[in-house]
Amino acid sequence: MLLSEPFFEEMRRYLRFEPSDEAALRAMLPHAASEFENIAAEFYRRLEGHLEAHRVFSGPEQVRRLKGTLCDWLHRLLSGPWDQTYFELRSRIGWMHVKMGLPQRYMFGAMNLIRDSLGEIAERTFTHDAVQRQEALRALSKVLDLELAIMLETYREAFLEHCRELERREKAALEQRLAVSEARYQEIIEKCHALVNTIDVDMRILLFNRRCEEITGLSRVEAAGRPWLELFAAAEDREQLQVSLSKVQQGAYGPHYEGPVQVTPGEPRRVRWHLTTLPGGNQPILCAIGIDVTEEYLLAVRTRRAERLATLGVMAAGLAHEIRNPLNAAHLQLTLTQRRLARPGGADINGAIEAAALVSRELQRLARIVEEFLDFARPQPLRLARGDLRETARSVVSLMVPEAASAGVDLELSPGPPVTVDLDDERLKQAILNLVRNGIEAAGCGGRVEVRVDARGEEAFLEVLDNGPGLPSGETRIFEPFWTTKPGGTGLGLSIVHRIVGDHGGKVSVRSRAGETIFTVQLPLTVP
Repeated sequence: MLLSEPFFEEMRRYLRFEPSDEAALRAMLPHAASEFENIAAEFYRRLEGHLEAHRVFSGPEQVRRLKGTLCDWLHRLLSGPWDQTYFELRSRIGWMHVKMGLPQRYMFGAMNLIRDSLGEIAERTFTHDAVQRQEALRALSKVLDLELAIMLETYREAFLEHCRELERREKAALEQRLAVSEARYQEIIEKCHALVNTIDVDMRILLFNRRCEEITGLSRVEAAGRPWLELFAAAEDREQLQVSLSKVQQGAYGPHYEGPVQVTPGEPRRVRWHLTTLPGGNQPILCAIGIDVTEEYLLAVRTRRAERLATLGVMAAGLAHEIRNPLNAAHLQLTLTQRRLARPGGADINGAIEAAALVSRELQRLARIVEEFLDFARPQPLRLARGDLRETARSVVSLMVPEAASAGVDLELSPGPPVTVDLDDERLKQAILNLVRNGIEAAGCGGRVEVRVDARGEEAFLEVLDNGPGLPSGETRIFEPFWTTKPGGTGLGLSIVHRIVGDHGGKVSVRSRAGETIFTVQLPLTVP
């Protein structure tokens, strides 16, 4: 690669290398030519003392040739002409030094040796002519600076070319690594067991991996451009889910969504989706990653069914015991009534009426036990709808305020924002009502019950606090059927709460100490 002609002309102008300088150099040539071989010999003698410079030479024969080349270089230095041909020749010599691997710093040493040697010749030659001596030294300084500039520019260009070559190689290696990485990424996406989609701003499918094809029975070509909600969201969930997806596109938290996906042919599969946003161009791209949780869901259903059957077995034994007591009491009172009515000399009407009233109360108690047992044992599928848990709690509190007031208990709902969950409003009201009623009975006259509703992370929390005496220390049977601490209680209220909350995919727990009891209901939070 040769340097550009404008560079050479620019350096000539900058150094003010003029015809008078050319004449002064040519005037020196006859006096200096006989010294060229000595200068060349000294130049290479010095290089022999530097291992890094000397190692670029292949042997004595090459050094001999290079000495001759240096003599020719010195001759052209003083004879010119200093035109484009001169410049191209000097550029080639510079490129030869680069290819040979001669370190750049030795160029300065070479120019210094030549400058000193030719300067001494000028001093000797023009000892008696100060003007001509000064002109010769000035011309030597300019032409050697020009030579050094050409050499340095050659090395600079070589360095830049080396950098460009390294950049090209690095870019090629990077492109290769990127291609390998993309291939691996594609392989992971295609072979993973998760359903992977990307969705554009209009909620239409862009990426559709192999697992999606297997689940839906559609090829990626058939799925491309179709609305994501139509393929992967239940009809009743689409409106609310679209609102959630729009918020995710704007950078909001991406909620989990779980619902059925129709398989062709076959039964629907249940998929749990995680939604997030990927940066891309002017518009964000949604990424939906779905995990097939059908087996997990069915196992949970079977587990709940087995737990319910086991509970029913326990309840059957408890129910027999609970029913036997009021039946025995009623039977005894009926026997006494018969005797009182059949007494000689007149029936004991007042005693019979009192016994009949007792029988009535026992039968009412029996009816309540049977009703609550049926509430617990009878399978009642949930009718889920998106709603505000705080509003559900508010309606229960409003209903129970008169009962609390009559018991001398202060009942209130703590303020706060809406908390959105998927719930069966009537069933959940029943659970909250049981908890609030228990709190009122535990707090007693002069007591206080507070209902709190809030959201933490991905869960909704409803807490019912009372300042009653607390539960017995270490008690763990509180949610078991027929276990109660209240005289005349059926022991089914908290069992019903436990089942209703469990049917909603939540859990209920209790913390208690002297002077405070807190029942906590946790439900999956739904982002509206």
